[in-house]
Amino acid sequence: MENLEGSNQIRANIIQIILNSSNSQFMLSAIASKLGQFFQVDACLIFCHNVDSFNPTRIGLWHEQQLPMPNEDRLVPFLSKLAADRASKKQLIIVNDRQQHLGDLLVQQFGDISAKAWLGIVTHFQGKANGLVLLFKSQPHQWTSSEQEILIDVSESMAIAISQIQLQQQAKTRTRYQKLLNHLGRAISQNSDVNSLFQLTVSEIGKALEVDRSFILMLKYKDPRMTQRNSLKCLKANVQLPCYWSSTTKNSVIVDNYSFNLSDSSLCQKALSKAPESLAITEHALFPDLPQESLPDFLRPNNSSALLMMPLMGNLSNDGRSGLVLGFIVLQYNKSRLWLTEELDLVNWIGFQISTAIIHHQTLNQVQSLVEERTAQLKWSLDVQAKLSEKMRQQIEQLRQLNELKDDFLSSMSHELKTPLTSMKMAIKMLRQAQLPEPMREKYLNILEQEWNREYSLIKDLLTLQKVESGEFTVHPQELNLNQIAQELAQAFNQKWQPDKGLTLETNFADSSLILYTDAESLQHIFNELLLNAGKYSDPDTTLHLGIAPQVAAKSKQITITLSNYGAGIAAEELPYIFDKFRRGQGVTDRAVPGTGLGLALVKYLVDHLNGAIDVKSEKTDDPGVFLTTFMVTLPQFQSA
Repeated sequence: MENLEGSNQIRANIIQIILNSSNSQFMLSAIASKLGQFFQVDACLIFCHNVDSFNPTRIGLWHEQQLPMPNEDRLVPFLSKLAADRASKKQLIIVNDRQQHLGDLLVQQFGDISAKAWLGIVTHFQGKANGLVLLFKSQPHQWTSSEQEILIDVSESMAIAISQIQLQQQAKTRTRYQKLLNHLGRAISQNSDVNSLFQLTVSEIGKALEVDRSFILMLKYKDPRMTQRNSLKCLKANVQLPCYWSSTTKNSVIVDNYSFNLSDSSLCQKALSKAPESLAITEHALFPDLPQESLPDFLRPNNSSALLMMPLMGNLSNDGRSGLVLGFIVLQYNKSRLWLTEELDLVNWIGFQISTAIIHHQTLNQVQSLVEERTAQLKWSLDVQAKLSEKMRQQIEQLRQLNELKDDFLSSMSHELKTPLTSMKMAIKMLRQAQLPEPMREKYLNILEQEWNREYSLIKDLLTLQKVESGEFTVHPQELNLNQIAQELAQAFNQKWQPDKGLTLETNFADSSLILYTDAESLQHIFNELLLNAGKYSDPDTTLHLGIAPQVAAKSKQITITLSNYGAGIAAEELPYIFDKFRRGQGVTDRAVPGTGLGLALVKYLVDHLNGAIDVKSEKTDDPGVFLTTFMVTLPQFQSA
């Protein structure tokens, strides 16, 4: 009767704990506490384990001194073996005096415990062992038949409690797995970014399976044609690590540019040879199996661990063989671990989904590349057509300009040739008169000489321009005294233009002695043409200014020549074309300004030939209709004497 009341009391307590608690670890510890106090022992241990389930092992411990939970690495194997030895029998484990091995093990685990008397039983539910209950005392003790009967009677309730714990754990695990599958399924269907998908996968799968580390390895083959099984030994590939997750970092981390050769890792090669099956190692698997000094800190394995490498498979080949191995999902656990069927199926499903996403991403990239290639080809074709159209438009415009130049040239040449010839004919006719006075004879001879010089200068300009354009023009550089040249030019200019138009040329030198190393003939022609042009277009009784100054550029020395005059100026729309051949300003023919339109074009050619630059600007002054026109010539190779 006493035994029955004791059994009923402890069973009621167990049922109450089951009903009031949803935490499996708290439930085991609470039941262990009730059992320990009821049997008046020094400690009670409940071992919850079922090798046919993917529920993790659970241990509930009660001790009157409130010892911490034990380290399961060494205790679980012993308890598993103890339960397995008696799994087929519903019998008590009775130790009336200290069992040396068990006692030593517990002393190592709990320190001060000295277990000399044990009473235990393996619990069974639906014909299968599902746990172990152990009571112990620190002093030798003879277990009474009443204690034994109560423990046997209570074992059925304990089996139900342990089964309930396993069911709760199983439900939580399945819920966690289903949540993982749903989350990844949505991410795969909505996310086209493979790297983000990798990060989510390693993080979610690591948390769901409660491993210590998870990461994805991708294989980049140097010759994908050599990926058949018969050429595995010759296979060369690079193993890349895009991201990883660990239980300590909590979040997945992107890895930049870390890789190693496939041939350096025997475990990677072994996993590749087993594909499409996974490589599952329960213990003592150090991965990556590479020299420790070559590994980054986050990738160095801490100790022996369980390892799972699930291959990511590509599409089947045309001959029905397994497809290319794209990479691996890698899971690590720092303790020994049996990879259960449910876990392998889960990881395999995830691997299939990730492989599909990778193939889909690669296909999209190929299609995108093809589209981009075709788009680029079409764009190139359109660009070529546009360029051809633009070239044709330019050629038409050039033809139009050439036609205009031809008209300008014919008009200018007609004027420049016809006028001197008319003057020469008139002078010759006058010279034929026998009674012509000597002063008149001298006058007409001067006219002949002037017009001849004019025609000679025109022909010379045409020949010089032809040489420059054809590349036959050569320069002979020498040291030239610019001050002396400018003074001579000013004197000649004033003698020519002072009597006719009242023009005066003033010079301004930044240095008393300026030496320029350049071609003398070209420089002389540039000066003469600019001064002639300035004289023709200057208003009467005005002053022209010629300035010469040295400049120090970034990497060389230069000299700047400026020539300014006051006159009608150059229209803004004409400035871009002022140096074109045979181009003359508007109204110059009407104003009877002599010229062919070759002078400034030849100046531009000569300046360019001397590696210099020329520019012009024409600005309004305060006087109505009067402009200040300035030509600026910059020449290199300036030297100061």
